[in-house]
Amino acid sequence: MNMAVDSSISSAALHSKTTITKHGPQGADDVIDIIIWHPFRGARIWLKATGVEVAGNSLLKAKWFSSRTCTGPDGKTYSWNLQSTNCRLKEERSGVELAKYRERNRGILSSSHAPHLEVSPSLSHMLDYVVVTFVYAEKLSLDKKSAAARASTGGTAFAPGGGAIVASGGSASGC
Repeated sequence: MNMAVDSSISSAALHSKTTITKHGPQGADDVIDIIIWHPFRGARIWLKATGVEVAGNSLLKAKWFSSRTCTGPDGKTYSWNLQSTNCRLKEERSGVELAKYRERNRGILSSSHAPHLEVSPSLSHMLDYVVVTFVYAEKLSLDKKSAAARASTGGTAFAPGGGAIVASGGSASGC
């Protein structure tokens, strides 16, 4: 299953928009989520599966300093660990790792690969939800790192956004 995360600046000067698109067979693309980022009011997330717009901070709750928790459509609690460069999703109760973001590898010490999100087949029923919570959690993590860099250098730092996510784990329907 291939999904793309397209980040673009909207017409308003103070916010940007991230569109998460699922690429289906024969070029049938389907927008599954839209995140509107606003620096003062917080993010708003439109979830196509439910047709509901929610505040980002109601979808993912801060837990300690380096993780965000959420309750999936299946009623289980999950936690995105944001400490390392490779973000990981675990089920709270069992601690089992269910998804992992892998950064680009240029192939110097091992085989090269594009950045991608690996998702356990056990989450195929809520793949859309896993992807949108990952994008939101990763953006918050990048913003935090960027703010820390600005504070330590007294200058400005830019954290790149957007890019492509390849999620393995089956169908994204039924989220």
